[in-house]
Amino acid sequence: MSFELNTRHSGDDRATGPDGDFSTDHADTLDALLAAYQPGDSLFASPSGAWLGQGVACTLRAGDGTAWPASVEGRAQAAADVGRRARALLAQAEQTPGLHDPIVMGVVPFDVRQPARLVVPRQVRRAVGGQRIEATAPGSAWAPVVLARPAQPAPEPAAYEAAVTNALARFARGDLDKVVLARTLRLTLQAAPDRAALLRRLVAGNTHGYTYAIALTDAAGAAAEGLAEPAAFVGATPELLVRRTGRQVVVNPLAGSAARSADPVRDPQIGQALMQSPKDRHEHAVVIDSVARALRPLCRTLTVPEAPSLVATDALWHLSTTLTGELADPATSSLDLALALHPTPAVCGHPSAPAFDAIAALEPFERGFFAGFVGWCDARGDGEWAVALRCAELRDRELRLYAGAGIVAGSVPASESLETGTKFRTMLSALGLGSALD
Repeated sequence: MSFELNTRHSGDDRATGPDGDFSTDHADTLDALLAAYQPGDSLFASPSGAWLGQGVACTLRAGDGTAWPASVEGRAQAAADVGRRARALLAQAEQTPGLHDPIVMGVVPFDVRQPARLVVPRQVRRAVGGQRIEATAPGSAWAPVVLARPAQPAPEPAAYEAAVTNALARFARGDLDKVVLARTLRLTLQAAPDRAALLRRLVAGNTHGYTYAIALTDAAGAAAEGLAEPAAFVGATPELLVRRTGRQVVVNPLAGSAARSADPVRDPQIGQALMQSPKDRHEHAVVIDSVARALRPLCRTLTVPEAPSLVATDALWHLSTTLTGELADPATSSLDLALALHPTPAVCGHPSAPAFDAIAALEPFERGFFAGFVGWCDARGDGEWAVALRCAELRDRELRLYAGAGIVAGSVPASESLETGTKFRTMLSALGLGSALD
């Protein structure tokens, strides 16, 4: 069996309702969800709402041991297997006494052949979208985060630029149009950060994006790893992979970026230059064409705007296109859609097979959950999944941050290295370590 039903409380008294049953949805404020968050919980906040999963009713376990081939076909088979097992997980949860309207929540890795972290929470609390919060909770103060040693990038900028140069040479062979190359940044802190406070700062700075903290294990798993608290995958991404509401589908790829300026005159000029950049428009078009091809067999109608628009985060301008459609088959869930779309060229490259090969050859680390997707899906198939970017894996006082850049013909290695540094700053700024790369 590929899932585990957990009928004990795992030491979490919050997970039961007033009669001892599994608790169901509660309408809450975003402030209340953030105040209630504890290590071991999972949170996903977006412009359309926020979800806090507490306790675990059942967990998606690893598959049956099948070694899926490292190929497009092997990854497609692995994705289909994740979808089947997630449907079985939700079906089992629906039959669990006292557990009403269950959702599956968690994160799927970049390489879907690797284990996903998907659970049905014992209790789910939710908040409606559109709520703004302060970066610091009333009556509290942000505890300064202090590095125990200098931040450790891998690869170093010079080695990353050499990898970009290698990728550009691969383009000349004609089998690759784009590849996304990533870097990591390892932080060792003097003390573990206050996770709830960190999440609040990420949410406050990412009002129009998707903020998440997914528990990667439970308390028992943390103890087995020698951790004081369960490991978590935390981040604040600007990019929606897919949202499904009934038969309505929304997808919003971002591709093509430029660092913003503090100069109020220069900043909009940078955005307009991005809109007019042939390199970035080409990179964006590659992504949109690929996403539209993946969606068309699944939708009876699909609307694709002719040109991108500009969207801005605190650090970057992005080219953005929102595709909308109506599902052909209402049984296709939000998770099915996410698995069909992943990985888009925005996080992998194009074509997919040579891009995967280039990433394996040029990145000196495993991506894990970085550039996968994170979110939730209910038993009706509705749900929302975001691309797992601007993120870190958190294990007590150790953090590993991830950032990538899309490489196409005409990319400048030094500029791509600087772009990854800019993307690290989402997490660094939330930690109060904005100068860690200086």
